[in-house]
Amino acid sequence: MDYELIRSKRRTLSIEILPEGRILVRAPKRLPENEIDSFIKQKESWIKKHLEKLDKQADIIDSVPEMTEDDIKELRKQARTYFPDRVKYFADLMGVSYGRITIKYQKTLWGSCSAKGNLNFNCLLMRLPVDIRDYVIVHELSHRKYMDHSKAFWRTVESALPDYKERRTILKKDGSVLMRAAFRRDENESKEFYTYILRCADGSLYTGYTTGLEARVNAHNSGKGAKYTRTRLPVSLVYYETFNTKQDAQRREALIKQMGKREKEKLIKAPRF
Repeated sequence: MDYELIRSKRRTLSIEILPEGRILVRAPKRLPENEIDSFIKQKESWIKKHLEKLDKQADIIDSVPEMTEDDIKELRKQARTYFPDRVKYFADLMGVSYGRITIKYQKTLWGSCSAKGNLNFNCLLMRLPVDIRDYVIVHELSHRKYMDHSKAFWRTVESALPDYKERRTILKKDGSVLMRAAFRRDENESKEFYTYILRCADGSLYTGYTTGLEARVNAHNSGKGAKYTRTRLPVSLVYYETFNTKQDAQRREALIKQMGKREKEKLIKAPRF
């Protein structure tokens, strides 16, 4: 199983599966590679489960129509009408004050609260159920009492919404799909995506995808090779394919990763037209 390895001054191993399906492993600087491989093997079923979940999300995202500028304007208009009254309702209920309310179209945040009490809300919330919007409102208003995520903060959230944990779970699941679908056009616009194979110093093959092929290869060979592969320098580019969308590149990457080394070698040697 291919993965990207980052060594640092840490004591434990960890695995992170990025939204695009890359497996990122963080490990102590001097931990032997066989121990890392053993750890990955132990977690193989967990990794496959999460990769399958990402594949399903990608299919859902592909089925969602892309948002137009008119769609975004309409969501902003709806949000400007919706949030002031709803924020006031919960602020009175919780006994907190607040400042200005701003509506934004954001790629990573659903809401935020400044030290001065100004509130920001993502207009994409208008595409989620009312219960989920209420959770984001209560979450941000709770920061008027605690500008952190301490136990006291979560008790404040719970006092207004006893079922906040269920709502937060739904936001993480459905919200992440909605955001990725909404910004899919921005990710794909004016870019070429490459699925590639590198031959590492020990003869092993590493498969990945990138938007900057030359920059990625240079990164491997500039002292950062261990960030991406299990081997040290050098690495050489032995195969690549070009795609117009990230989804196509990811799918091809996944297919190549499933191949054995012999199949990959045949792919590398096959004539390309």
